[in-house]
Amino acid sequence: MLRRYLRLYAAFVRNCLMRALEYRGQFLVAMLVYNVWTASSLLLITFVFQQVGAVRGWSQWDMYVLYGTYVLLENALYGLLGPNMWRFNSYVRNGTLDWVLTKPVNTQFFSSTRYIDTNAVFNLPVGCAVLGYGLAHQPHWPGLFDVMAWAIVVVCGFLIAYSIWFMIVTLTIWIVKLDAAGAAFEPFFQIAKFPLDVYPKRFQMLLTFVLPVAFFTTVPVGFLLGRGDAFSLGYALLTAAAFLTLSNRFWNFALRHYGSASS
Repeated sequence: MLRRYLRLYAAFVRNCLMRALEYRGQFLVAMLVYNVWTASSLLLITFVFQQVGAVRGWSQWDMYVLYGTYVLLENALYGLLGPNMWRFNSYVRNGTLDWVLTKPVNTQFFSSTRYIDTNAVFNLPVGCAVLGYGLAHQPHWPGLFDVMAWAIVVVCGFLIAYSIWFMIVTLTIWIVKLDAAGAAFEPFFQIAKFPLDVYPKRFQMLLTFVLPVAFFTTVPVGFLLGRGDAFSLGYALLTAAAFLTLSNRFWNFALRHYGSASS
């Protein structure tokens, strides 16, 4: 079963890559624009921290590590999931979801992974470069356990973000005219651009235990900076599993109320 879905996903990737390479100029320009945008954000971080030194225990180089992690997660989300989330409303409105439901595959998988944005995927090395540059200026390089814990929590953050985003767009099964459902996740995700420590204490609790934005950047980066602990790792795994389960149950519940575009 796993091999079958991997072959299917590989076919999705090949199809999207061939489509992107038909417009190579647009492909290269989009990558250039994103790199310029990332460089502008880094210049802003540098300028601010040269003036203030540190903010709530976060130095300039700590922020580089956090921003590099943010860029990685952002491009993974918008590259691998974004095109599907932004299309979902049209699936419901135009009847494409009816066609999806006839396929002999898991409908949540198909609806979430059919398209990818190759520009965003190819921007992943930008995040790696920013992250590596920030780590190179840290007093101590993280150990193997810290790097592995960072990677695990980033994957957990990806799964949590996916689950929340998917549940948001699933609402269009009831509210068909909710055209901005796919974009509604973006302001929520922008919160992760900054460390959790800069927010008020009550807001920090909300962003850890209710809407767990903390697992997007702050918690995984904590391991690279020597601030992580086993509880955070375990809680990240449990939270990711809980949100994935919740998204699947919400999807199945929504499908029971879906009347199809032709009804």
